[in-house]
Amino acid sequence: MFFQKKPMLLTFAMLFMPQVAFSASHNDTHNDTHNEIINIPKISGSMVIDANLTEPQWKSAKKVLINNVTRPYDNIPSPVHTEALLMESEGYFYLAFIAKDPDIKEIRAFLKDRDKSWGEDLVGIKIDSYNDQRSAYRFLVNPLGVQIDGIESEVTGNESDAWDGIWESAGKIVPDGYVVEMALPLRMLNFQESENKQTWGLELLRYYPRNEQLRLSNIHLDRGNDCEICQIATATGFEGAKQGSNITVTPSVVLGAQEDRDDNNQWQRDNNTEASLDVRWGITPDWLLNATINPDFSTVEADNAQLNVNNTFALFNREKRPFFLDNQDYFDSDYNLIYTRNINAPNYGAKLTGRENKHAFGLFVTDDQDTNILIPGNRSSSVATIEAESKAAAFRYRYSYNDDITLGWISTLRTSEDYSNSVNGIDARFRLSTTDVFKFQSLFSQTEYPDDLFQQFCNVNDDQDASDCATPKQNGDCQFGDCIYNENVLRTLKEDKFTGNAFKAGYYHSDSEWEYRVSYNRQNAGFRGDLGFMSRVDHNKFVVGGERKWYAEPGSWWTNFKIYSDWDITHNDDNDLIEKEFDINAQLNASYSSYFRLAYTNRESVGSRLDKSDIAIAGNTSLFTENQYVLFAETKPILGFYINANLTWGDQIDYRNNRLGKISRLRNTINYNINKHLEVKLKQTFSQLNADGANVFIARLTDLRTTYQFNVQSFLRLSLIFNNTSRNPNNYLYSAPEDINRHSKTLSTELLYAYKINPQTVFYLGYSDSHYSEEEFNDLEQEQRSLFMKFSYAWIK
Repeated sequence: MFFQKKPMLLTFAMLFMPQVAFSASHNDTHNDTHNEIINIPKISGSMVIDANLTEPQWKSAKKVLINNVTRPYDNIPSPVHTEALLMESEGYFYLAFIAKDPDIKEIRAFLKDRDKSWGEDLVGIKIDSYNDQRSAYRFLVNPLGVQIDGIESEVTGNESDAWDGIWESAGKIVPDGYVVEMALPLRMLNFQESENKQTWGLELLRYYPRNEQLRLSNIHLDRGNDCEICQIATATGFEGAKQGSNITVTPSVVLGAQEDRDDNNQWQRDNNTEASLDVRWGITPDWLLNATINPDFSTVEADNAQLNVNNTFALFNREKRPFFLDNQDYFDSDYNLIYTRNINAPNYGAKLTGRENKHAFGLFVTDDQDTNILIPGNRSSSVATIEAESKAAAFRYRYSYNDDITLGWISTLRTSEDYSNSVNGIDARFRLSTTDVFKFQSLFSQTEYPDDLFQQFCNVNDDQDASDCATPKQNGDCQFGDCIYNENVLRTLKEDKFTGNAFKAGYYHSDSEWEYRVSYNRQNAGFRGDLGFMSRVDHNKFVVGGERKWYAEPGSWWTNFKIYSDWDITHNDDNDLIEKEFDINAQLNASYSSYFRLAYTNRESVGSRLDKSDIAIAGNTSLFTENQYVLFAETKPILGFYINANLTWGDQIDYRNNRLGKISRLRNTINYNINKHLEVKLKQTFSQLNADGANVFIARLTDLRTTYQFNVQSFLRLSLIFNNTSRNPNNYLYSAPEDINRHSKTLSTELLYAYKINPQTVFYLGYSDSHYSEEEFNDLEQEQRSLFMKFSYAWIK
């Protein structure tokens, strides 16, 4: 018994004596290479970023070799020679990379838009400017000068290219390889100006994709240490560095004309001219203010197409708007509590982010002309709109107790007429060792809905509008003035304020051979996180899983192989079973950047509610057993060509008809760089569901995007998205055949020209339209068309 209790006692001792337990583990967290000091020299004189390296200052630069393969192999010598040159001068960090290559014809480099060059030859740097192993900037450049930048967070484990800095780069292919030159303005980085001499974490990188995708570095990375930022080298320099006034003022104007076809088949025109102003001000070296007036929060690039058939939960789309993306990582937490795509058309916005020693915080406030909120459930979710102006605010605070303990607080608020939602919560992350992490988050919410919000989700007769509904009706046919219950109605039918809570905790282990995790996640029926993307409530889930990894010797046709398995079980607040699932899959990485994954899932899951007026699960749902298989494969067999395929087959619940069906789904992607300028991307999805020996639906989705990149600053893109869904009305159990839309076809097109001097100085000119038909392709009728132009210019001081 003593030996069984000892690990638990040790765990509690580590939690309640952090100064002893965690400071001891801190020394194990860092690789020995972290203590290798890179002294960055200071130079003077003007520099031209052209990848020629003709300036005499480069002779005084610090030379660092990038000669170690950290992935997929375990720190072996690099097959190619790469050196980085580092120096600083007058508020800039200058870097040059000399990348040798035995065959320059094999260099993978194409002209693309910013952040689109993953998978190509790249060189760059990671910078932990606070040297606290919490987050790092990432700057990468391909041999033609195309930029990738972003932020990696050790606290949340997220890596994002959403952040865009303003910096210079140039690349050039030369007879024996390629050369890249970079200039990073210090005003772009957050660091402690109070320190006379800066001490930063730093890693220099080269990605070398040939038969294998090699990651080269100036340091050694321990496979058994899941924290890469903790292992990067130390750089000193930038004595007396200042960030200056750090003011960026960006006015912009958007001109647009849109036409929509009305019920009388007549075009209705709407002209729109909007001017806006964005200000980015470094109040202090550690505090940044973003403010915007009448912002253009539209996005000029269409979202990735997604099929929404036989799916009961709302779809997620990534944020693309610059105001929300700047320092977005300051607001990250394990729960997605800040999903800014909810905010549609604000008149103003302000955001303050900063760090002071061990403290980091983020605060933003904005309004919105309409209020879109996600109504969550345990079998479905949907979006509701309150047609009234609203306010939104979020506050995030993190305290780095030491290198291994991070504590946090988060608050969000949305308010409108007769509506409010507030969330407050704490979270913590404990790095127990180089391989073990424990983290949790606990939240409390209070919400008030408008009395008539449920009306948006009523099922009504064809000759009756949901706005006519007066009171819900539990059973029977919908009468005039009445509504039939469903889950969305039941979740929104609230007369007074209500409260709820959410809790998530997990233990995660990762070493060179094994990964395993145990987690628990609960959102009770009253919890709402309306500023975030919280689609499930009345829901608690327990997961246990593990992974075993094997590695090949250098030169083999494969590089690594994994077997992963997990088991999870989900209940509602009444402890009724919602789902029980077992997963197992095998994953193989091989030559030509190939990856294969074969997965099997056995799932017991409940279907739709039998009595829609009762929110209960037990006695009100049918339990189905699904056996499902997935095969995924991807490869880059030749230069500039990428293909993948994702095949799913087996059982799947037909939610519309509450029965078990057979699914066949194929998703595939083809990316082809015809030359350095022209790229074609094709994504297709085919999904077919059969049940009771007959077809239920066939859905096809095609997303074609062709881009001609003139240079690193400008491109012309044509996008075509075609959705074609056919249903069998005779195989829908609870609907008359005439009520089922047999065919549905939509076609959206966009032609966009973009010229970007930097992420904030841009010019866009575009045309888009949409077509719809319930018959054949030839019957597609244009329903909407628009012409738009946007111009913005960033003044930087």
